[in-house]
Amino acid sequence: MATMTIAGIAAPPVIYLAKTAVVPAYRHIGYRFRYKKYVNDLQSKVQGNLLSLENDVKGRVNLAQNNGDVIHEVVQQWIVGVDKVRDEVEEMCRQAGKINSCFKGWLSARYCLGKDSKKKIAIVGELLMEGRSFSSVSNPAPVPPRVVEHFDAFASREATKNEVIQALMDDKTNLIGVFGLGGVGKTTLTKEVIEEVEKLKLFDKVLFVTVAQNPNLKDIQREIAENLDMKIEEDAMQIRARRLSKRLKQEKSILLILDDVRTMLELVEVGIIPCGDGQNTCKVLMTSRNLDVYRSMKITKNIEVQGLSEPDSLELFLRNVGSVDYNALRKMSEHIVNECEGLPFAILAFARALQDKDEAVWPDIIKQIRKSLFEGMSLFDDLQRKVQNDLIRLETDVKAKVDLARNNGDVIHQVVEQWLDNVDKVRKETAELYHQAEEINSCLKGRHSAYHRLGEESKKKVVVIDELLVEGRSFSSVSNPAPVPPRVAKHFNAFASREATKKEIIQALMDDKTNLVGVYGLGGVGKTTLTKEIRKQVEETKLFGKVVLATVSQNLDLRGIQAQIAESLGMRIEGESIEARAAKLSARLKQEKDILLILDDLWKRLELIDVGITLSGGGENICKVLITSRSLDVCNSMKTTENMKSTKNIEVKVLSNKDSLELFRQEVGDVDSDVLRKKSEEIANECGGLPLAIVTLARTLRNKDKRFWDAVIQQLKKSMCSGMSPVNASIKLSYDFLETSETKLCFLLCALFPEDHKITMDALVGYAMGEDLLGEVESLSEARGNLHIMVDTLVCSGLLLKGKNDEFFMMHDIVRDAAISIARENINESIMSAGLGLQKWPKLKEAGKYLRLSLMSNDIREVPADTPEYSQLITLSLACNRSLADIPDGFFEGTKRLATLDLSNIGISWLPKSLSSLNNCLRSLYLDNCWRLQDISVIGNLKTLEILSLQGSMGIWRLPEEISGLTNLKMLNLSNNRWNLKCIPPNVISRLCSLEELYMRDSFCKWEIEGSGYNASLAEVASLTNLTSLYLEIPNTKWLFTDIGPFAAWVNVLMETTYELLLVEHEGLKNVLQLNPKGRFYNLKFLEISESEEMEYVVNVEEQVPETMFPNLEILKLSFMHELKAIWNGPFLERSFEKLKVVFISSCDELVNVLPSLFWTRLQNFEMENCSQLEKVFEDGSASILKLRSIKLYRLDSLTSIWEGAVPLIRLENLKILDVSNCPNLRYLFPLVAFAQRFQQLEELNASWCPEFTKLIAEEEEGMEIKSSPINFIALPPIFSNLKRLCISDCHGLKCIFPIRIFQGLLQLEEFKVYCCNEMEELFEFEEEEEGSMTIPLPRLRFLSLRWLPRLTSFFSHRRRLPRVLLDCPFLETLHIYDCPNLKRLPFGSMF
Repeated sequence: MATMTIAGIAAPPVIYLAKTAVVPAYRHIGYRFRYKKYVNDLQSKVQGNLLSLENDVKGRVNLAQNNGDVIHEVVQQWIVGVDKVRDEVEEMCRQAGKINSCFKGWLSARYCLGKDSKKKIAIVGELLMEGRSFSSVSNPAPVPPRVVEHFDAFASREATKNEVIQALMDDKTNLIGVFGLGGVGKTTLTKEVIEEVEKLKLFDKVLFVTVAQNPNLKDIQREIAENLDMKIEEDAMQIRARRLSKRLKQEKSILLILDDVRTMLELVEVGIIPCGDGQNTCKVLMTSRNLDVYRSMKITKNIEVQGLSEPDSLELFLRNVGSVDYNALRKMSEHIVNECEGLPFAILAFARALQDKDEAVWPDIIKQIRKSLFEGMSLFDDLQRKVQNDLIRLETDVKAKVDLARNNGDVIHQVVEQWLDNVDKVRKETAELYHQAEEINSCLKGRHSAYHRLGEESKKKVVVIDELLVEGRSFSSVSNPAPVPPRVAKHFNAFASREATKKEIIQALMDDKTNLVGVYGLGGVGKTTLTKEIRKQVEETKLFGKVVLATVSQNLDLRGIQAQIAESLGMRIEGESIEARAAKLSARLKQEKDILLILDDLWKRLELIDVGITLSGGGENICKVLITSRSLDVCNSMKTTENMKSTKNIEVKVLSNKDSLELFRQEVGDVDSDVLRKKSEEIANECGGLPLAIVTLARTLRNKDKRFWDAVIQQLKKSMCSGMSPVNASIKLSYDFLETSETKLCFLLCALFPEDHKITMDALVGYAMGEDLLGEVESLSEARGNLHIMVDTLVCSGLLLKGKNDEFFMMHDIVRDAAISIARENINESIMSAGLGLQKWPKLKEAGKYLRLSLMSNDIREVPADTPEYSQLITLSLACNRSLADIPDGFFEGTKRLATLDLSNIGISWLPKSLSSLNNCLRSLYLDNCWRLQDISVIGNLKTLEILSLQGSMGIWRLPEEISGLTNLKMLNLSNNRWNLKCIPPNVISRLCSLEELYMRDSFCKWEIEGSGYNASLAEVASLTNLTSLYLEIPNTKWLFTDIGPFAAWVNVLMETTYELLLVEHEGLKNVLQLNPKGRFYNLKFLEISESEEMEYVVNVEEQVPETMFPNLEILKLSFMHELKAIWNGPFLERSFEKLKVVFISSCDELVNVLPSLFWTRLQNFEMENCSQLEKVFEDGSASILKLRSIKLYRLDSLTSIWEGAVPLIRLENLKILDVSNCPNLRYLFPLVAFAQRFQQLEELNASWCPEFTKLIAEEEEGMEIKSSPINFIALPPIFSNLKRLCISDCHGLKCIFPIRIFQGLLQLEEFKVYCCNEMEELFEFEEEEEGSMTIPLPRLRFLSLRWLPRLTSFFSHRRRLPRVLLDCPFLETLHIYDCPNLKRLPFGSMF
């Protein structure tokens, strides 16, 4: 099955063509080379899994048929399907044998067989899933006998019944639990109890309700209500419960029987309150298989229903087995009864199957029934197979991705970490079950009940594993890029007034007697920035084995702090008590040999032991803590009697006047008059040495005239005179001098989000539109553009901090506090109470006057029904109150002006009916990650709605038809709903005539071709004429084609506005021009093609000649295209590839050249690997590649030269990274010394596994035919003058690295490694004989490592008349010399 995905981040749309939504890594090898593995995997799956499951199902079918039951048709079809697959697989195995014995045509045969095997594996997987889902294989026979009709009268049961009756008669007992194994007869017993109760008239009314495995409280309420002749139609659980409780209290005496309770049941939530106060009696009798359920509900009166005695068991068997010769079958009957261990359902199963049967068939029938009854072991076997074959394999894949992400410095998603912990837990629990199974097999007594328990546990585990498999397969990524530190005051750490403080803190951390260091100073002085610099230095110098940073903030949240620390340690501690989490964290911290914990931004005393932190400054384990706070008192409060002498507090003082002025000038930029330069000193001095104030003001004044500066200075002095702090004064000034009221409001809107929140443009745009902040815009893209301008203005003013790649932005906590303070100046305008830990709805005076209310990220559990009207409210956010399960139906009736509503990440199951009253005002609605929400049809009434986001709302399986009424909707986001969203009715999407942005990443993919079925069609999407941004998935390549033309019309329509295009394993595609013959890929910025087996050229203008190709393309990725000969074929077209920045090419075996050099003018990063036929990278011709920053070449077997033919004209002045590995035919990196001089910005040079290297820089006659002349190093500028990292390994032909004159110029070198070069005799050589001695300074070298160099005798050649050379490395921290047996002397003089 093929997949096409159309995706977009901002306008315009993006398209993704792929065979599957997630492409497994192993498929990349290609069918022809892995056919044998596919066939073996298929055979193993069939033999080891499918046929075993078929035998189990057939056994159950035979047993059901013997009982006269009717076999399900789906089961019969499944068995036929399994038999068919088995025959087909046997034929494929025979074909595999023929391929191995025949050479002719083996390539195509392997390809076909591999591909067919893979498809068949998928079919087998579906059959396994279907077969395992059969909870039953039959329906009971037309006249089923009563299962346990008589056994209640037995003596061994009568005592139990009497005990239950006595408990019900006891005035002091209101809640009774009856428990026992499944099938022991609890339900039958309770029915007998009902008869006895009614006979004795113990209660006026008796109600019987079956609860079952997954209790639905509403269903329980409804069933009780129906028995009481009442109706409860309200949606709110609390209202239903109150009404039901009130009705129950009207009964003088009532007994409620809740049968088959599997999990803890909150009776109060249902509306049941057991009581016996004389006036009203309400007693509850429950049955359950598990006593732990009653313990969790604190039920004190529990009565066990045990199995029948041996005589009663035998009597029950004989009653039901019919007319048989008991004497002849005596032994067999007694053995059966003993094996059933007193369980009536087991006894009756045997008896009815054997009823009136001939003695000869008894053994076979018994065998079948035994297999069915003791299916616990079978279930356990299924569990083991699922763990070994599915879960562990998936875990291995996810762990590999996690390891790769960690190596890249990425931050692993918490949900991924939790998933891995859960998998590990399940594996351990399964191993424990395995030990139990072994014990069962070695013990006869109690075997049936043990099998039963094992089966029950296995069933539960299989459900958990299935959920883990679904979750694990849904991980489109496992990490986010590492967060970028804020930009504020990023330079001041280098100032003299700051350097001394940093050194003092480092010294304190190095002191064995100090284990707690407090860093304090004014808000905005730069404590956080300083500690991040300290963290960086500590990690580089390896002062501690591990450094962990956690932000504490004003609202002390122990769980949050624990989670941050645990995440940095690669562990998960969720869903437990604070104390339990602390114990786990403490145990984990003790596993670290030495660790530094940085706790940033403390506002009050923190009990470290409550977090799980135990300080230790010496011994085997070192755990030190560095805290930052605005208050010395907070730092002092951290002292205890135990650590009084081991605590040191250090103040971060304000910048000196000199440093303040320097920082101000850095941020304000060039000023063109002496007057402004003088005013710079005045302003810098007014800021009191606080970097945040300096930076904020400087950015406000950047590029402004003298009049503006004068106004700022006047206002600043005025604010300072009124008692305002320098930081707040600077922030307030920056706010006041923002040019537009819209930008000011945008700033205040950002304060609605919690402290340290990463605000995205997608989130803010809805808030801004609701406030009419973006002006009279004609499109959403225009609105985004206006918002970008405002955000950029705020960033440039120092009021916002920009995140990585503009993906998000943040507010400094002091800036946010200032924004809240500013908002308070306008009384009754905004309530910003996000992230304060509120548990109750706030009481607000004059609620009807507020315009904005943010209660985001609190723990509010309910919205009171008597909440006052918010008649002027425009913006309301209740997001991230996960405990909030209910909003009163009438809540929105009093919010007639509400334009923005954010209900993301809350626990509601339905939307209040009054939401429809916002039909003339609501413009933005966010319902992301409302996991319980199901029915959203009320949204269809919101005619003014422009933005609707439903990301990850897992309860929605069908998009209601009412949504089609949202004719003003401009953005619809349905992403992350792959597993739940199954239906989008026809003509819903097409009626959203104003839609500009449609996001369905990892979501619905059941598209119809032309709208002839039950779901929306692709033609509907193409008909949206205003669409500018699109991401969707198309699960079948055939939908791209039509009977009359090569591609469907909708493909051409969308391609003209496509932003991102991914083509994966696309059959029939020979070049991308087929997707749009006129080549109108004008908006395309990202193109990735993988596994397109038939493609020879990405662009073939020999067959079709468009005007231009990819004029705006920035990223090109090609992989596993085994027939690809070239990227471009044909004459050059103007403007083609003119904005190309990144090229990545992998595993293209037939590729012999890359792009013509004319296409490389803006290229920044180039990476190529596993292209066995490529001989050269840069083609002949002029190429000014001034922007190229990185070149990486890996595993290029035929590469002989990187630059050949292009040397005279190519320019690479800005290249920073050159990394070459596994190129066995490459003879050198640089063809000339003069050419190497062009790499003035090169910072990192890596060369490995290049055995033909003799020198990194070739001799002139070898590298290039130009006139040879002696090299005058004095006349030439330094080569590689910015090189920081030089790593050479496994270049066995290399005898030396550079001439010594080049080495003399490596003044920036920080890291130098040489490994495994068998022929290397010296590292650097003299080219001319000299006398005397010389010292070569390497002032920045920190790390030097030489390993496995068997012939190395010296750093420098030491022939006659050559000078003695010493190295001066004042900052060398690490020196490794390993397995260099002939190296006798190190050139470091007296320094060592």
